[in-house]
Amino acid sequence: MTDHDPRQLQRTWMVLVLMVLAGMLLSLQAQDPAAPLVVTLALLTLALLKARLVVLDFLGLRSGTRVLQVGLIAWPFFFALAAAAKALIATVSPVG
Repeated sequence: MTDHDPRQLQRTWMVLVLMVLAGMLLSLQAQDPAAPLVVTLALLTLALLKARLVVLDFLGLRSGTRVLQVGLIAWPFFFALAAAAKALIATVSPVG
């Protein structure tokens, strides 16, 4: 974080705040039974984008090694993929 422009960090922070607000609005739509899978996938996408911004800008890896960048992005991607698969399975074959 020492080699970053403070304005860039402020812009990134504002984008993160907007993503959080968008996620809050999307979570209100999750109550709608019409598209729970779409809302879930949108929330997971926002989570991955936020993780990417945190890794690149706040952890200072935008100028770091590619292997470390990919490794730190792959971790939340794996869990988002697992959550998306669970949501898809629940949508396709509802238990009841």
